This record gives sequence, structure tokens and C-alpha cells, in this order.
Amino acid sequence: MKVLVLATGIAAALVAGGAQAATYVVQAKALAFDQALAQKMEANGGQVLRRFPQIGVAIVEADDGFGSRAARVPGIRSAVKDISLQFDIPEAVSISAEELAANPPNSGDDDFFFDLQWGHDAIDAVEAWNRGYRGAGAVVAVLDSGLACQQADLVPNNLAALNASFVPGETVCQLPGGFNHGTHVAGTVAAADNAYGAIGVAPSAKFFSVKVLSAFTGSGSFDSIISGIAYAADAGADVINMSLGVRGGLPLNQDTNELVHAVTRAVQYARSQNTTVIASAGNDAIDYDTATAPDGSRLMGFPAQVYGVFAVAATAPIGWAVDPTTDLDIATSYTSYGRRMVHIAGPGGDTMYPGNENCAVAGLVRPCWVFDLVFSPSNNGGLFSWAGGTSMAAPHVSGVAALIIGANGGEMPPAQVEDALRRGADDIGPRGIDAFSGRGRVNADQSL
Repeated sequence: MKVLVLATGIAAALVAGGAQAATYVVQAKALAFDQALAQKMEANGGQVLRRFPQIGVAIVEADDGFGSRAARVPGIRSAVKDISLQFDIPEAVSISAEELAANPPNSGDDDFFFDLQWGHDAIDAVEAWNRGYRGAGAVVAVLDSGLACQQADLVPNNLAALNASFVPGETVCQLPGGFNHGTHVAGTVAAADNAYGAIGVAPSAKFFSVKVLSAFTGSGSFDSIISGIAYAADAGADVINMSLGVRGGLPLNQDTNELVHAVTRAVQYARSQNTTVIASAGNDAIDYDTATAPDGSRLMGFPAQVYGVFAVAATAPIGWAVDPTTDLDIATSYTSYGRRMVHIAGPGGDTMYPGNENCAVAGLVRPCWVFDLVFSPSNNGGLFSWAGGTSMAAPHVSGVAALIIGANGGEMPPAQVEDALRRGADDIGPRGIDAFSGRGRVNADQSL
């Protein structure tokens, strides 16, 4: 039986804390959170763990009664318990680099897994490279589950000094064995063109890893996402890639509205620092134009529908290994959608090919459907994997954004980057804006 690797998704949210200490996301009414306001939080029994004066947010640890006390402090908008989100760490079809230590039979590229990367063909990345655009001068922050810091395809472009973790008890480089989601995403963006392995969409761009999800349990929180966005913007990222989302949608109520508002502040701050924020649309095949929770409340695609985020849906071929000229732009079976959410689409991979016979591509023999997934580095020790999801689509778009920014001198307002992405996209669905691909499937060459 085929198992679709869904590499995006945060499952049902659970409220953090309990009878003991809890973590609160505290927002000031103004976009400022000075030391005097922090002292008032402490006077009300809170311990300020982190403070973001640039967005008027603080992360505070306190008892269960702190929220109501803090909300009465003049200048405070809200104090809401943080919510922990469970991230789905997918299984993946993996291989070791040693299985193919020879030149591939098709392109002749010396990065010996490049011929497995059909997504680069779909978005005309090679055509952009041939015109001299490879992402030099652009910096991408990958907010995810960490990084295989010794992966030979990633070391050349990783700004290791900027790597940071907002997951308690875990460093960026601390990973279990097997597939690592954050590594796969980072490789799709900026794996080096270094005569080894695969090649990123922007092989001359630099990147750093911001761990906001545990690589071991898959858990993350609003705190970690807010902290990661603010950190990435202050660290000089030109692009933030967030290949994550709430599984089944985020039901909006009084508390989650406030938490989303805090994230929106972080995103708007990032944009003010010329950081383009890109996120995956989610893998639940939900129409976010109409989606509601069982209680009738609105369902939000989070963080894809946060104001200021550029949301990416997923496309894939069916049987690419059988016929490389097949349509690469079919909306995937799992991608969430909606005209009010999706801005653009990118290669995400799927397993809809009906057969289970083997195919051979670049010297590798696997079931034909495997090759319709997205191929990228996935851990240390020469491990590469195929995976599928809007998680894989978003870094294709982030890579193209890096190409655009690099071509324009290394810094651009997000509105200009997004305009270039939209204008260059191939209109693959109904004419104009459509629910499954927005303005179309991203095209690197045309966007440049």
C-alpha cells in the first residue's frame, strides 16, 4: 500500500500548562513593551522569559490566575496561555548517497542526485541559473524542526553562527536518526551546487535554521513561532520559510484570535525589515474559503492565512518516471486551498500514480510513484529522502524569492518580491486567480 508522505501539518492543538506554572503570550496595547511594563508583569507574579519590544509582546511564565491579573494592568491588551501544537514528523522514502556514486545518465550534472529533482524543471530554475541568477546575496531563514548541521550539501551555504533554537532542551543540530523535515526543506531552498548530492533552487543563497518545532516529539508553540519570526527578521533574513501548519485548521475563538494577533505582529515586523514571509497551505484538502469547525467557529489555515504571509499550495506530476514530459502541474490530492488563502503554487509531490511497478531514474530503481515525490537531503551521513506535502512546495517558492532578491542586490521590500512571484507565475488553472494555485505555479525564469 502506498503511504503519502505528508510533510506539512501541525495536529490538534493542546492547551499548555495546567494547575502549575503556565506560559503566557502577553501583548501590550501599543507596539512596545518596555522594562516598566515588564516589571508590572513581575509584580503580578509573572517571570518574563522573553520580551519583544519591537512588536509589543512578552513571553511570561506564571500561575493559572496570571492572565486575568495581567489583563487589568494599564497598557496590556491580553495575556493568553500559550498553545502547544503537535507537528507531524513524516516517514519518508530514503536512500543513502552511496547507492549512486556516479554521474547521472540524463543531465550529466556532477551533483549525482540532481536528475531526481523534477521540481526544478517545473519551475524553470535551470533557465534562471543559465542567465546568471543563483541567489547570491540573499539569506533565507528556515523555521522548522532543526538541521542536519554536518550534511555535506548544506554546510557550504549554512550561516551556522545564526542558527538558533526556540525549543526548550534542544539545539538546532540535535536530531533523531532518519528523515528530518527541516533538513529536507533547507535543502530544497539552498543545497549547494558542489558536485555532491542534490541542488537547491537557490544554490548560491545563504540560509540559517531556526528550530521552532521539536525534532523528537514534533511539538511546537505560538511562543516558538513568534520568537522565531522576530529573531529571523532581526538576524537579517531576506526570506522566512515556514513549512508548517495546523492539522485540520485552527479554530478561532477569543484566545486563539489573540495568539494569531501576536503572530501577525511578528509577521508585520518582519515585513518592515524587508523580510518576505512564505508558508505552506496545509495538507488537509480543506477549502479555507468556507471551512468551519464543528462548533460553527471559523477555521483558519495557520500560519498560511496570517495577514502578510505568502501562502503556497502544492502541485505534482502523475507518473513522471514513466514519462518525464507529463504534466508537472496537477493540483495534489492533499493540498488545502481557497482563493482567500493561496497566493501561488509550487512542486510538492504526490503518490497518485496508480501502478506499483518499478522505474529507473538516474540509476536508481524504485516504484514509479516514488519519483513523483520531492527529493532533497534529509539528515547527516549522506541521507536523502523523497517526501510530499505543501511543506515541499513552500521552499521551492522561497528559493525563487531568494533568486529574485539576489538578482536585485540582496534586499527588496516584500511587496516587490511577491509582485515578481505573481507576475512570473505560470497560470496553470482557470484564468486569473484560482483556489488551487492562486496566481499560478511559481516560475523562476519568468519572475526574473
